[in-house]
Amino acid sequence: MSATYRITLVQLKADASAVGSASDKLEHGTHPVEEIIRLAGKLHQLDLSSTKAEPGIIVQRGDKGWRIGVHQGGLRMHKSMSLFDDFWTIAQPADIAGLPPFAAASSAATAARPAATPAGKSPGAVRTVIEAAGLFAAALVLIAVGLHFGLPQRRLSDKPAGFTLVTSASESATIFQAVAGSYSTGKAAGNSLVVITPEGQVTISTIGKDGKATKPRLQEQGRAGRQAGIPCVLTSTGILIAGIEPPEAVKVGNFAWRKAPVSVTGVN
Repeated sequence: MSATYRITLVQLKADASAVGSASDKLEHGTHPVEEIIRLAGKLHQLDLSSTKAEPGIIVQRGDKGWRIGVHQGGLRMHKSMSLFDDFWTIAQPADIAGLPPFAAASSAATAARPAATPAGKSPGAVRTVIEAAGLFAAALVLIAVGLHFGLPQRRLSDKPAGFTLVTSASESATIFQAVAGSYSTGKAAGNSLVVITPEGQVTISTIGKDGKATKPRLQEQGRAGRQAGIPCVLTSTGILIAGIEPPEAVKVGNFAWRKAPVSVTGVN
């Protein structure tokens, strides 16, 4: 039996036929890799030129999770559910089947299939030998693909401890307005920079040598919520941005970022 995976569509309409809203997250069900390839093909064909959305396909098996997305017209599969994580580049949707999460599962399933019982040996002894051989073969496959591609990482938690997600559109808008602004770890080149729009769009980049923001390493629609009563914005990477003193300062993870210079982004 071929391996199956739980599939979730993010910012996509049903069956990945079109881009959905920023809050869309549809459970597509449990399917083999062929369905993932089909959905990735549809995702790849979407015209994203006029939207800031970052639609994707979340694939899960056991406690592992990966995310398939589009970047500059090409497909990527991130090694966790985070867009902030490392990724494999996909030349065409069919290549997905050869990536470590799927190749390893397929090889392990094949190696575990029972073989005919040799004459002169008891079924119990043969079963033990087969199981040991299957586990050894699966381990070799995992090591091989891991060394070649890099081992997948455990997925990040959806919500930090104590964080309560807001479901009301009006309350979400209030929180985004409260936390909106540009914040950085410092004013010099090399410091990290985060920009939060009043609509909840989160962009994380770095201050370049020219004093301007560099190309974003994360750009997505954040999720509004509260932690201990403080308005917060949560990203898909698990980074929690808490409005401890907006627009003068926010807490990003465990550190306070101060208001960024206006010259960096022109927004503040």
